[in-house]
Amino acid sequence: MLRLFVGLELPSDTKQQLITLRTELTDAKWQTEEQLHLTLCFIGNVDDEQLDAIYEELYRVTLAPFRLAVNEVGLFGSPLHPQNLWAGVAPESPVKALHEAIHERMAPLGVSPPEKPFRPHVTLARFRRRRSRQPLIRPDRKTEMPVIEHFLERHKQLALPDFHVGHFSLFSSTQRPEGSHYQVIGRFPSDGFD
Repeated sequence: MLRLFVGLELPSDTKQQLITLRTELTDAKWQTEEQLHLTLCFIGNVDDEQLDAIYEELYRVTLAPFRLAVNEVGLFGSPLHPQNLWAGVAPESPVKALHEAIHERMAPLGVSPPEKPFRPHVTLARFRRRRSRQPLIRPDRKTEMPVIEHFLERHKQLALPDFHVGHFSLFSSTQRPEGSHYQVIGRFPSDGFD
């Protein structure tokens, strides 16, 4: 049984710049450099015999090469009840189009579309179930604000150099004691050049 998802790999220099954003946040589990990616479609657990059909459908997805940049940080959840810290990308339209094309190809194989609207992002950190208030005294106002809000404020102008996207990838995900391990098991090039 394989646990699979489709995503975009990030260049190593982009990953290294994202790693430098790490800071002390209560209950945050930061992604390792190897874990940083942009998920396009979560497939889930599949039998080995389904793998050929997945490859076949993914090779039929049309991808026009484009350039992409990581350009902001955000939060799923609230500062007092955080779920994930993320970095956004721009432009979003080619990523959303690719997401839709992949889901269209995966639907006949039983992959359900996501329940929430797709927001292209790179997960930076996940928070454990226990939620705790993370106060920080703001020197300008002498009032408390959650540390997460301080992180978001500090990095709201994040703008990393853009990079070429000429393929998307099929990843396998394996749970390990130290966290999820992702491995690329297939790359699907654009109709132009990679």
